[in-house]
Amino acid sequence: MRFQLKILAVSDVTQLYVDWYKDKNVTRYSNNQYRTFTLEKQKEFVNACLNNKNIDLYGIFHNNQHIGNIQINGLSSIHKRAEITYVIGDTNYWGKGAGCFAVSEIIQISKTKYRLNKLFAGAAEGNIGSIKVLEKNGFILEGKRLAHLFYGGEFHNQLDFGLVL
Repeated sequence: MRFQLKILAVSDVTQLYVDWYKDKNVTRYSNNQYRTFTLEKQKEFVNACLNNKNIDLYGIFHNNQHIGNIQINGLSSIHKRAEITYVIGDTNYWGKGAGCFAVSEIIQISKTKYRLNKLFAGAAEGNIGSIKVLEKNGFILEGKRLAHLFYGGEFHNQLDFGLVL
């Protein structure tokens, strides 16, 4: 499959995008399970990202269909490091390489456009898909925070990954 990454525009926000967050499987290991999503709120969120020099929000697309997002946060860091977070909201694309593609592209963009030294990401220990995406892209486990996340009524360990560029 061929995927594309582009800065997400307000015009990319659709009801299908908003509806991703109604799926408990999509939000299982995310703070998004505690948020209420509406079309207007998502448009405001995307607009806020567009106007924040510290964050870039990219959409992940397949055949011009918006299937997920990847965000890079910390672009203004004096330490030249940023955190990445991502979601493949269209579950039809789970296990199809979209997450690996998006992280791989962000690594390249981080080197060339942002001139960063390091990327980091956290994942709940049970989020096997996300852990695999990070490991396949060369991220290494840097630490474990015990009972650090509260998702689905249970505490989960957070695994902290890093990649020196």
